[in-house]
Amino acid sequence: MLGRVRVAEKEIGGGKARALLVALLMEANRMTSVDRLVDALWEDEPPASAVANVRTHVCTLRRLVGDTGTLVSHPGGYELVVPEGTCDATAFSARADAGRAALADGRAEQACGLLQGALALWGADRAAVGVPRGGWLAARLGYLDEERRRAVEDFAEASLRVGEPRAALRDLAALLAVDPLRTRSWALRMRAHHRLGEQGGVKEAMREAAGLFRAQLGAPVDTSLVRLHDDLCRSGS
Repeated sequence: MLGRVRVAEKEIGGGKARALLVALLMEANRMTSVDRLVDALWEDEPPASAVANVRTHVCTLRRLVGDTGTLVSHPGGYELVVPEGTCDATAFSARADAGRAALADGRAEQACGLLQGALALWGADRAAVGVPRGGWLAARLGYLDEERRRAVEDFAEASLRVGEPRAALRDLAALLAVDPLRTRSWALRMRAHHRLGEQGGVKEAMREAAGLFRAQLGAPVDTSLVRLHDDLCRSGS
């Protein structure tokens, strides 16, 4: 579900069926109540037929899941039993956590490999593309999106440590294009330009960041970013 929602490369038709699958995957290997599933699919205004609709979508998903998992009925709910390594979101989280731990331990080269592998699982910059985000599902998918953005920054940090500033710049540019108020990303971008000897790039990044923060927040950039910019400019002069 890191991009479009698929089961064994088969697309799933219907936004509610996709949302139900994503909700069950988010709660994989434990029972999720029908009420909780209804909240994920319809939030505040479920139709009178909501419970019956969930049953219909479950039947559809059972046929699609096939050998990749088991959709179990429980009194009052359903459980999607997913073998280890089957769900891309779970694999991403495991690799990203391992990469982050390696980075914290100073194993930058290993961190690069793990984080690059984690990010390669994504087919888009947003989880569950085309799935309506309602109820608790909106928060869970939003958290997964944020974890991807953190992994991009962690990979940029690791790339800088192993002497690959171009790789850091490439991924940071894509991230800042869609989420331009990330102080850490701007700091990493300035450090990458500095590592490449591009003092003009350091200054331009600071100008861009300051303009965006003023325009979108009506506030200056964080003082840590200003200090970093000044330090980099001094050390590069």
